[in-house]
Amino acid sequence: MTGDPDPSRSGPLPKVTPFLLRRADDLCARRLDHEFRGEPGNADPVHRGRLRDAFLAAALDAHERDAVLGPWRVAGRRTPEENAALEQAIHWYRHLFGDRSVRVVELGLDRPTEAAGFTARLGGWVDLVVVGDDGVHELRQFDLWAGDAPDDVLTHPAVRSALVRIAARLGDPATESMLVSWTDLLRGVRREARCGAAGLAAARAAVHAGVDLVVARTAHPGAEPGADCATCRFRKGCPEFPGAKTVRAGRRDPLPGVLTVTPTALESWTRCARLWRDQHLLGTPPSDVGASGAHGQRVHALLRALHRDGPCEDPARLDEIVLAHGADRRVLDELRNHARRCPVGATTFGHEFTQNRLHSRPPHFLGSARLDAAWIRDGVLDVRDYKTGGVWHTRVADDPRARLQAWVMAPVAERLGLALRVRYEHLSSETVDDPEEWEPDADDLAGLEEWLVATVTAVRSGAPWGGVAEPDVCRSCRYRSVCTDSAAPGVATWPRVDADDLGTVHPDDPRDDP
Repeated sequence: MTGDPDPSRSGPLPKVTPFLLRRADDLCARRLDHEFRGEPGNADPVHRGRLRDAFLAAALDAHERDAVLGPWRVAGRRTPEENAALEQAIHWYRHLFGDRSVRVVELGLDRPTEAAGFTARLGGWVDLVVVGDDGVHELRQFDLWAGDAPDDVLTHPAVRSALVRIAARLGDPATESMLVSWTDLLRGVRREARCGAAGLAAARAAVHAGVDLVVARTAHPGAEPGADCATCRFRKGCPEFPGAKTVRAGRRDPLPGVLTVTPTALESWTRCARLWRDQHLLGTPPSDVGASGAHGQRVHALLRALHRDGPCEDPARLDEIVLAHGADRRVLDELRNHARRCPVGATTFGHEFTQNRLHSRPPHFLGSARLDAAWIRDGVLDVRDYKTGGVWHTRVADDPRARLQAWVMAPVAERLGLALRVRYEHLSSETVDDPEEWEPDADDLAGLEEWLVATVTAVRSGAPWGGVAEPDVCRSCRYRSVCTDSAAPGVATWPRVDADDLGTVHPDDPRDDP
C-alpha cells in the first residue's frame, strides 16, 4: 500500500497530480519533493486554466438551462484569440455531446481530495461528471491545446486519477459502469470507453505505482538542474540559484514574479509583442498552421545518436544511421555538412542540454536556453546551434536568440577559464556560408545584461502588447486569422463540422485582456 514517507507528519497529506504522476521518474527530485509536500513557493499566475475555467463555467450554465444546443453565455474577460479558441471548443462540444440528455453531478473535486487506500491527496482536473436519463454516469475530460489523443482513454493519466477520485465519491459500482471520454475540443477528436471493474482496478494500480515512485524519488530530493528550472516555483534555497528570492507577482499582474526568458520567446518578442503574449504568456492555442518542425527534429535526433555513439568522421556511420532510421537523401546531406564542421578531437561539454542563469535583481528573470552542443577545444567553449532552415542573420551576434545563449553560457566559460564562442551551423546544402561566429568579450557580455534588463523591463511595461500589423510578420504568425491586429487575416485552420450559428463570444469588458 502506498505510504507517506513520514507517517508521523501532522497537517494535510502530501498531494499528487496527474502532472507529478506523469513526470515522477524524470522531474527534478527537489522540485518533485516540494510539489508533493506542498512547500511554499512563487505564487505565479497560471494562465493555462483561463480557457478551461471559462469553458466549464459556460458548459455548466448551458446544462443548467438545458441549452447545450442553444446560445451559450460566456462570462469573463479574455483576448480575442482566446475567445476564438473558446468558440471552437463550444462548437465541438455542441456537435459531439448535444444529442445526449444529461444533468451535471457536482462531486466537490475542485480541490485535491483523499481516497481510500491512498495516503496522499489526489489532485488534477476532473472536468465534467454527468448522469443520463438511464442513470449511467459519464466522465468527460477535455483538451483545449490539441494534445495527442490517447489510443485507450482509460490509460490517460488524468482520466485514471479522475476515476479513482470519482469512485471515492460515487462508489465502485457507479464508477465501474461509467462512460468515459477524452475530447480534443479544438479538433473534434473524441475517445470513449466503458470503465468496467477491470478499468477501475487498473486506474487504482497505476496511480498507486505513480505515488510509490514519487515517494521513492523524494526520499533523496537533490536538485537536478535543466529544463525544469524554467517552470519551477521553488528556486529560493536551490543550490543551482544561490541568489534566488521568493518574488511573487502582484494580484493583477499577468506576469510571473520571475519572468522566464528563452531564445524562442525573445525572438517572438522582437517580432511582435502580441505574438509573445499569446504564445509564451497565455499559452493560447494557435489558430493557424505554422511551419512544420518535423524535419529539424529528425536531423537533431540523428545528430544526437551520432554524437552519443562516436565521432562523425566516418562516412559509413552516416550512411548506416540514415538507413537505419529510414531518413532521406536531404537528411544524409545535412549530416555530411555537419561532419565537415564537427570538431573531431574536441572534448564534449554537452549535447542537447539546457543551461539556466538567474538575474536576481529587479527586474527578476531567468534566462533558459536549450543548446544543441558545446565543445571544449583550444581554450574555447564552442557553443553550437544546428539550423536546418534559412539564414536570417549574417552575424550570430545580431540574433537575439544567440545573445541569450551567450549570456547564460558566459558564467560557465568563466568558471572553466575559457573564452566563449557562439556559432551557427546551417546544414542545408543551399546555404553557402554560415553567419559570422561570435566571441563576445567582457564589454559585449556587460552590454548583453543591459540589453536583457531593458528587454524584460519593456515586457513588464508593455501591456496590452499590441500587434505589429506588418504583412511580412503576420503572414507566418500562428494567430493571424484571429488576431485583431493581423495584417494577414484569414480563416482559422481549426476543423469544423459546418457553419455554426453560435455567434461571437464577447468578453464582459471590451478591453483587450489581460
